[in-house]
Amino acid sequence: METKKSAIEISSLFQLFKLPEKSLPQVFTYVGDDSYEFEIAVEFFKTKLERQGQSLDIIVIVAEGGEQAKLFAELFTPDMFFPRKLIILKNANAFFKPILEAKANSDYSDYVSGFKKNIVSLSENINLLIHYEGRDLPASFASLFQNQYSFYKPKTLYQNDIAKALKEVLEQENVKLDEDAWDEFIHKSPANIGSYIKGIRKLKQYLNKSKFTLSDINEILFTQTEMNANTLVESLIQTKKTEFYKEFTKFSDDNGEILSFLSRLLNKLDEIRKIRIIRAKHNGEIPIPIMDEILKTGSYSEARKGFMRRQLTNDAKFFTDKSLNQFYEILIEMNIKYKSGLRNEEARVYFIQRTMEMFKLLHSVASSS
Repeated sequence: METKKSAIEISSLFQLFKLPEKSLPQVFTYVGDDSYEFEIAVEFFKTKLERQGQSLDIIVIVAEGGEQAKLFAELFTPDMFFPRKLIILKNANAFFKPILEAKANSDYSDYVSGFKKNIVSLSENINLLIHYEGRDLPASFASLFQNQYSFYKPKTLYQNDIAKALKEVLEQENVKLDEDAWDEFIHKSPANIGSYIKGIRKLKQYLNKSKFTLSDINEILFTQTEMNANTLVESLIQTKKTEFYKEFTKFSDDNGEILSFLSRLLNKLDEIRKIRIIRAKHNGEIPIPIMDEILKTGSYSEARKGFMRRQLTNDAKFFTDKSLNQFYEILIEMNIKYKSGLRNEEARVYFIQRTMEMFKLLHSVASSS
């Protein structure tokens, strides 16, 4: 009996980068909200395929009416003018929704059966890159593609993952950071691989060197007009409302910025919760060895540890157990809203409403203490 083939999971972008040209996935699906990481994968495929010396036809497809038929034609119709074809499909969750939810007698039933039949014999001269926004691929996606695809789903970087992840990025990009530059980069950059690669490549592009100082980091990365999630979080926790909404004016209608803020705030709340526990068990003190164990700060410099301990001690004063739980509840609701497709002006208004609630919670704790 033949074993059923399963889709292949790629554990990281670095695993993808190490694949030789002949081992590139024909169908590669990026499962996540970070459009920059997907663009990194797209550039990688372009570079690899162009090195083969054949004419490369690059086709971009988005979720618009009628584009489903175009995808079918581009995938399964031979092209006599371009030996190689790279198809880039964006907003795939919206694109595939009517197909994956198609009933047996619907308008898409023939499309689905034809797709399943042809995908198993896809020409080796075609590569399809898919950006599927969301946490997971539905089972119907695997059925449509007959498990003939590879996928990469970025993992959340927790405190003890950050140093390893940044080290991998630096090795991949052949770059070094001074110790204080390393600390600042980690402290101010959103905790995900795409953000790290984007930042390091920007440094290389602007400064044309391979070793960077603290002044390099601040000059190139953190004086820009892009909204900074870390600045938002710190000004919120420290109840600096004017600074917070001044930073929010840089919001560019990219939900990735909001999700980065939510992720950063979640990490901060977790740190504050752990600091409160440590202080409760050690008579108000925060022993560095205990902090290293609980907050995974062992790879930090002593100066960075001292700064972090002082800052978290001060931040913890703005919270009680009740207000922490209320913050977590707001974060969960916001995360669901933005991942469900909240966009544009509605997204801005909702963000302001919920963050105003957060400020009220912080002020109520401060006024009662």
